[in-house]
Amino acid sequence: MNITFKQLSVFVSIVRHGSMTLAADSIFMTKGAVSQTLAELENQLGIRLFDRQHARLIINHEGKKLLPVADELLARVQGVEQLFDEKSHDIHLNLGCTKTIGSYVLPDMLTKFENKYGWLPQSVIANTQEIGGMLNSFEIDVALLEGPTTEPNLICEPWMEDEMVIIVSKNHPLAKEKIVSYETLNQESWILRERGSSSRAFFDNQLALHLHNPHVSLSLNAFDAILSCVRNNLGITFISNRILAQPFYKGHFVQLETEHRFYRKLTLCYHKSKFISPTLRSWIAFSQLWATRLSIP
Repeated sequence: MNITFKQLSVFVSIVRHGSMTLAADSIFMTKGAVSQTLAELENQLGIRLFDRQHARLIINHEGKKLLPVADELLARVQGVEQLFDEKSHDIHLNLGCTKTIGSYVLPDMLTKFENKYGWLPQSVIANTQEIGGMLNSFEIDVALLEGPTTEPNLICEPWMEDEMVIIVSKNHPLAKEKIVSYETLNQESWILRERGSSSRAFFDNQLALHLHNPHVSLSLNAFDAILSCVRNNLGITFISNRILAQPFYKGHFVQLETEHRFYRKLTLCYHKSKFISPTLRSWIAFSQLWATRLSIP
């Protein structure tokens, strides 16, 4: 058996993109060459690695067994290339972030990371459910999430603490109240993130337990849209106080006080079978140190 790195690269690319056409574009090969390379790999192994569903290729059980090994071998080859080419800028790391982190935490992190290491990871921002799927398919190497995940194949390490707060427009009648009761909050219309997001899950599992059948009038997948609706008094919301700390939001909103405060743990996650390359190790160490320094008063 003579499995090549080209075959493994094609296999991993198809997993990540779900089609030969997109995989071919990503690794600068023709679709025909990708199809032939995959066929050669499957013939050598004597198994099918994908289930064919029209134009899409869905990784099957056998493919899932190969994926962590293929990902590790490719990462090790890249590490060898970097080891003997100190001037190389061809460093790859795929990072996933949920939306609060990606929008309001990540920019400062990337600035400091580039200043220290001289390169930047490729970053994708999506909700927790989507990021979990990308980790499982090895589309991304590591992720920063707004809370734990129930995915059994993922390792999640504590990263930072985050406070969730109730926000109203500065012109809202409740804005003048010192402490707002849950009974009063139960009568309000809520504008929240979509289901599948950590922010929505935290509302459902924490704040909503103190309310009686809260009325969610809008579910949106963008914080700017949510805050614009709140500013126009279409409802109130429950978000990270990191968002409210942004300069362009100050003066437009008021944080309501209740008898409880709500904290959640932000986590750093990766697949349990993920090879921790030197590049990935550098990002993990940087992220933990950055969070530690940020928590110091």
